[in-house]
Amino acid sequence: MQFTLKQVEYFLAAAEAGQFTSAAARVHVTQSAMTAAIRELEASLGCRLFERRHASGVTLTLQGQRFLEHARHIASAVAAAGVDAGGAGPALEGTVKLLASSSVLGYYLVPALARFAAAFPLVRLVVEETARPQAEAAVAAGRADLAVLRLNPKPPAGVEALVLTRSRRQLWLGAGHPLLAKRQVTLADIARQPYILYDVDEMGGTTREIFARRRLAPDIRFRVTSIEAVRSLVAQGLGVTVLSDVAYRPSAREGARVETRPLDALAPVDIALLWSARRKPGAAAEALSRFLQSTFGAPNWSAPAP
Repeated sequence: MQFTLKQVEYFLAAAEAGQFTSAAARVHVTQSAMTAAIRELEASLGCRLFERRHASGVTLTLQGQRFLEHARHIASAVAAAGVDAGGAGPALEGTVKLLASSSVLGYYLVPALARFAAAFPLVRLVVEETARPQAEAAVAAGRADLAVLRLNPKPPAGVEALVLTRSRRQLWLGAGHPLLAKRQVTLADIARQPYILYDVDEMGGTTREIFARRRLAPDIRFRVTSIEAVRSLVAQGLGVTVLSDVAYRPSAREGARVETRPLDALAPVDIALLWSARRKPGAAAEALSRFLQSTFGAPNWSAPAP
């Protein structure tokens, strides 16, 4: 089994974008080159990584979801090597205070932090779970080095932001759900189903706003703060939810399948790295910043200006 770092890069881009076209634009290649690289990777691994849905893009298969974790490990190893080659090295010392919201920390950030800690054992990581307004204020005031949060369209003055991941929102539903048979699912279809609300950070308000813009309201039957509870409820057919791909796993803890369907009309979720515009980061904070950008493949788009 042989594959290249370039194929891994293309796989990660496609897994995040959910479409080969936009993924190809992100890594500056043609769609045909992207498609060929993914096919070669699948042939090398001996399995399909994506389900191709011509009208709505691609979705990871179970094998693709498993390979995603390995691909992120590979990206982290490359990121660590790059930081090392840049002069930091595993002997780098210092303290980094990082803030993150509960949802981002729980299902997105922890594996990367673990790999950074393994690569740079002398760096003291101090991580706090904090709501977005408090995290933004702490970074602006210099009380924290970095923050990883859902992007605020208008970051406060004195804060710089760089998008690490742009993740599409999709409908989550259990295997065998009637909506799986629909060619295109709308928010009106979802509003008629029992809804499972993942009520952490600002997600409750955001969910209501998404439906309200179309003069709809979700039929909320379950309000939970555990992403594992959301997966289990969806997998057992007790309701549906709309969440971003970064939180998706193909099955719940008990093994039941969680399916997804794209919702093209919804804006994606942007997860961003924040730092102070007025304070130069220390060497350890700079190393972590570079590591996260390399691991998550920070795309070439800019955050909105303050």
